[in-house]
Amino acid sequence: MEPKKNRFVFKCLDPLNERGYMTAMMMLISTLLLAFVFHLCQITVNERAFLDREEEQFKKQSLLVLGMKDTISYIQKTGARTTEKTFTYQEGTVHAAIQSFPSEIVHITLSGTTRNEAHIFAVIQYNQTLQEVVEWSEG
Repeated sequence: MEPKKNRFVFKCLDPLNERGYMTAMMMLISTLLLAFVFHLCQITVNERAFLDREEEQFKKQSLLVLGMKDTISYIQKTGARTTEKTFTYQEGTVHAAIQSFPSEIVHITLSGTTRNEAHIFAVIQYNQTLQEVVEWSEG
């Protein structure tokens, strides 16, 4: 005994199939489905690239902050007037050039690279009397 077919569905599709529209409709549906899947893949790739860029930016910022803090603590401990110091971290390396002027302001130039070879640069002015950063600019 043959399984019972849904007569309504096949009644609607029979005229389309006889005229040759069924293959075109299936091709259209398949193309739309593939386009949707490709679009989802593209969105996923773009989001991943965005997150990678954000992570790299965060690493650069944290590297500059770590370099600034260690440079300031180095200045406070040694009382260095004009010197250069290199700090190595998990995220990368920072090279600090320290210049003291006759006033209490110390001019610090930080430059470095992350593990992914991204370059960073910042200029800091530190007030030794107040023990605070007066100016911070990144390049």
